[in-house]
Amino acid sequence: MEIAGKVAVVTGAGYGIGRGIAKRLAAAGAAVVVDDIDGGHGRETAGLISVAGGRAAFVQADAAADHGIAAMLRLAEETFGPVDVLVNNAGPKGQPPYYPSLRPEDWLPVLDGYLRAPMLATWHALQGMAGRGGAIVNIASSAGVGFRPYDYAEYAAAKAGLMRLTASLGRLKEEAGVRVNCVCPGWVATEKVVASLSGMSAEQRAANDIPEPMLTPEDIGEAVVDIAGHEKLFGRVILYYEPGKKRIVPVDLDLFSLSEEF
Repeated sequence: MEIAGKVAVVTGAGYGIGRGIAKRLAAAGAAVVVDDIDGGHGRETAGLISVAGGRAAFVQADAAADHGIAAMLRLAEETFGPVDVLVNNAGPKGQPPYYPSLRPEDWLPVLDGYLRAPMLATWHALQGMAGRGGAIVNIASSAGVGFRPYDYAEYAAAKAGLMRLTASLGRLKEEAGVRVNCVCPGWVATEKVVASLSGMSAEQRAANDIPEPMLTPEDIGEAVVDIAGHEKLFGRVILYYEPGKKRIVPVDLDLFSLSEEF
């Protein structure tokens, strides 16, 4: 798929990784609908794209709500045309304590935002893409990879589910002409991450496996552009932990053969 001339929707594009993705898609020639629940940040992203010579429109919509998803897809079609690329990036902010120390009303929104919302947005987007073709890119996290303990359990579970969902939907390439793939970043130097790490020493960063340099939001944007345009990629999960080093998880990875006998 040639990204130039296509219509893209990026959820949670007001800042951080979402902004990097939106800017990079616009630089590649796509018309971008910037979605965010924060009006100030979202309009700022759309403005940055316009100032750089790109095409963008902002919609203040909740990507976890049915009516919000309908609104952003409707704006895209009315402003630029049918959606060709959907990037599921949005999600709520989390803070300790985490599951199981929280009550369900505190941790369920995390599952909704990071798993149910991408599923819902994908379902809606498929109604317009099926038969015409398109690309959907899910943004996961290294938190969902592996089997070690992890403090933010509800987030890790949602991101692991998102990766498995992506692989499960590989069949849509043949069924509907739609390619669903996933980028799984490690540490990314977003505004929030940079602020949280500002007081750490080099030794503390090393002890927490924080790479130097970290990926940037623009790095993730570049990966999304590459994956969305790659006609032979579908149902694949791409691990991206270091600048310039993307790895794809084999579809025939056999955990049974790698497991220890109990």
